[in-house]
Amino acid sequence: MTPLAEKLSSKLSRLVSFGKQSSDPLASLRAATTWVNQLPVGDAFKCQETILQQIKRLNEQAASPPRDGLAILMLLDEQARDLQDTLVAQYLRNPRMSRPQESRLWHAVYALYWETARGYHATALRMARAPGKHGDAALTARIVLRAIRAVGQLLKWRAIRYLPAGDKLWLRLHSLYQIAEESGFQHTRIQAYADDPCEGSCESSYLHILMLQLAHSGSLYPRQLDLADRWLLNWHDELRFAAHCDPDAQQFTIDLTADHGPRRARAQNASTTARCWNTASLMVQLTDVKSALQKSQPPATLGLGEHARAAESLELLGHLQQQWAPVAAREQRRAPREAVKRLIDVAHGLSSIVNQFKLGDSGASDSAYGSTLNYRESDDLAIYGFVTDRTRGDTSLMKTPSRTQGSDIERWVMHDESECGYGAFVEVHDMDWLRVGTLLAVKRHDEDTWKAGIVRRLSRHSDDLISVGIETLPQAPELAMLYTTTPAGYTVNGFDNSGASLPHASLWLVGHGGPDSLIVDPVHYAPGKVYRVAGVADRSHISLGSPIERSEGWMRVVAEPASV
Repeated sequence: MTPLAEKLSSKLSRLVSFGKQSSDPLASLRAATTWVNQLPVGDAFKCQETILQQIKRLNEQAASPPRDGLAILMLLDEQARDLQDTLVAQYLRNPRMSRPQESRLWHAVYALYWETARGYHATALRMARAPGKHGDAALTARIVLRAIRAVGQLLKWRAIRYLPAGDKLWLRLHSLYQIAEESGFQHTRIQAYADDPCEGSCESSYLHILMLQLAHSGSLYPRQLDLADRWLLNWHDELRFAAHCDPDAQQFTIDLTADHGPRRARAQNASTTARCWNTASLMVQLTDVKSALQKSQPPATLGLGEHARAAESLELLGHLQQQWAPVAAREQRRAPREAVKRLIDVAHGLSSIVNQFKLGDSGASDSAYGSTLNYRESDDLAIYGFVTDRTRGDTSLMKTPSRTQGSDIERWVMHDESECGYGAFVEVHDMDWLRVGTLLAVKRHDEDTWKAGIVRRLSRHSDDLISVGIETLPQAPELAMLYTTTPAGYTVNGFDNSGASLPHASLWLVGHGGPDSLIVDPVHYAPGKVYRVAGVADRSHISLGSPIERSEGWMRVVAEPASV
């Protein structure tokens, strides 16, 4: 090819490339907008992951960001919000999902918050170092506010999985608030996003995160933590930093140079990096909301959300009042803990727990659910000459299990003990069932007496090791069998072959100074339902009263005397 032809070919190729629009969404804001509009909308998970990868690519170019880098980041963030909300809703509405599915969803949600926070944090630092160079003050305030909220979501989602903060998240959050203070816009109320229902400031959003951290002590369900997060949006006006730190007037403090969250103010702190606040006006607000709920006012009218339930809201409000109360009014630990190390045996699941208490019942073999044949087994023998598998399975709860330790017993290492419970370290391989609120049967490995316990706190130390706080119930449970008093709807020759008349195993708790109660399977509960009870002294019939506590697979209800 001649030199002239080569020159013409080179110029033509440059003209073609100049006229052709780039398909790279990071090339320009226009390219990013076109790319976003062409995303498939059918698969929220895949679409969110696609946007995540582009934000990650943009963050990796931080050393030499594109000309429209900030505008592209804001666009991608705004477009991902609805997709992120969809995945968050899937996670919170499915507490029983398998461990792999939970891990996949959690990591997808967390990764997007991480990359978004990373991008906004780097941008906020550049803006703080060169004021006015990267945009006006209003844009800087919006970027810092978005960054604070993104880091707050990282802390929240680590708490949802009972993980420590890690990754110097607190220092990142403190540095963002310091930028707001140094720039003088910490009190400026703006909309972080166009679809936000109300305006917020950097100070109120920062305090929002601190209050949510105080509310969570490893004892909240993910849904409860999310509810508290949403409720705090209504209470921003009640939160503000004091001009000076005075432990007699302020209840909480935060050190802007320390890699940890808020603490209770217990001594005079003259440090210039300390910020203090109190919750007096917020506690008044909580009391008013709780009082209105107790008067049967709908939760939605009180700003608690359309899907909030009254009983759940009352329980959570009581927890928030305790966590945010002054030291003098806060409930103290009921019993001192003693550091010990010994093995404990643990059973979970109501049927397995019932089996352990059957083993401890010395008279189990002579009871109504002992080794003798019941009428269904006798009927099978008369008709077929043997007991069918269906009958044997239906009556398994009535049989006394063998005293050999089964596969449903786990062995944990206890690290502290008190009169009210245990603390233990657990390796969480294939433990999808371990959650706050799980019902357990617990005993020391060298003892024979089982206690009923409830998981109250979780704290994850690593992917495989978790610390568990167990509260043991003060009452010694007694095994009780509940028989329905209503006749079966379908019988053959006078016999009920549906299994509806079989007894339901439950745990009876004697009320010392209060009403007696029962731990039952939720499927057998109906308010006011009457059962004939066997295994409890001085009781022949009971009526199920109001629930005291409930969680997955069990509920504790008041057992009221009934006459038939």
